[in-house]
Amino acid sequence: MKRSIFVIAIGIFILFQGNASTQINQPMTKSETRGVWMHPGLFGTDEKEAIKKIQSTLDEYVQAGINTLLMLVKNTTGEIYFKSKIGVPDPAWNWDFFDVFLKEAQKRKMTVHPWFCVFPEGKILGQVREHPEWLIISSKGEMVTSVNPALPQVREYEISLMKELVLQYPVDWVHLDYIRYPCFPDEPYFSYDPKTRALFKEYSGIELLDIKATDSGNMIWNEWISWNREQVTQFIRELRDALKTSGRTIKISAAVFPNADNAKVLIGQDWASWAEQELVDMLCPMLYTNHTVFFEKYVSQAVRIVKGHCQICPGIGIGTSHNQNTPEGMLEQLKISRNLGSDGVIFFSSGSLKSEFLTKLNASN
Repeated sequence: MKRSIFVIAIGIFILFQGNASTQINQPMTKSETRGVWMHPGLFGTDEKEAIKKIQSTLDEYVQAGINTLLMLVKNTTGEIYFKSKIGVPDPAWNWDFFDVFLKEAQKRKMTVHPWFCVFPEGKILGQVREHPEWLIISSKGEMVTSVNPALPQVREYEISLMKELVLQYPVDWVHLDYIRYPCFPDEPYFSYDPKTRALFKEYSGIELLDIKATDSGNMIWNEWISWNREQVTQFIRELRDALKTSGRTIKISAAVFPNADNAKVLIGQDWASWAEQELVDMLCPMLYTNHTVFFEKYVSQAVRIVKGHCQICPGIGIGTSHNQNTPEGMLEQLKISRNLGSDGVIFFSSGSLKSEFLTKLNASN
């Protein structure tokens, strides 16, 4: 009897292992997102040459099963890559790059997310130059070239760019990056400018500069952190309302930092709450590492937090400031993401997604 039970147990174990292996190695489904972050610089500034390269690149991507393109339309410099009366275009492109790119993508039935680097304004251009008070100022009076989410005028300006784009082009998504406070040179790096201090005093009754203990043991400091976090979330609420006025359903995707608990304290990015409140339709945690165990850990956390509220598509680093992947490593991370129940993956970025990576992706379809 004991021997029979043992044999049955071994059989169940083998069957389970076989099923698990099949699940990990199963091909992509039609509903699975396989995307890539892309920069106009990949194609160059000459219109005719760029069109040729767009066409050949997208054809290669289709073969590799890539169906989603996150195309940069606002850089960390603040420059714009679409036809805009509000923002300042990158002068290297004297033609409507985004219009051409979008049409080529749609011919191939690929989904395009216009990718905005929301709050960085590296070159302090246009309206930002006219309003230097929008820039973040540290407690020491230091300035960073990033605008302050706590200011209603800043939120209104950045949203106006996104609304302008969706009214001109037939897109179904807007993608948010740098949807947070700066992480450099310090975390947290909230703004101590006079307007922000006045807004916080209106909320709390406390002058920010009077706070002596700037640590988590101080209730008032905790409120300061929470208040700033709420300003970023408020931006997404306001954006969602603004997009409704387009007369179409425009979805929101966002690139976010790996750890939800740390991000909401250190950079004001409460992406777990965004999912719970269903303010976003897709989250892409940027899990740029070659450390397979940690990658699996963070994908598992993200799926557990987000699943059922919005799509979850982990970002896989191909060539980043955090890692340099291999085709085999990329494929393993793709399989981990699929096995843990993600809705797909996004690769960073097109400049590193060379032929050896595309070949592996093609074979995994």
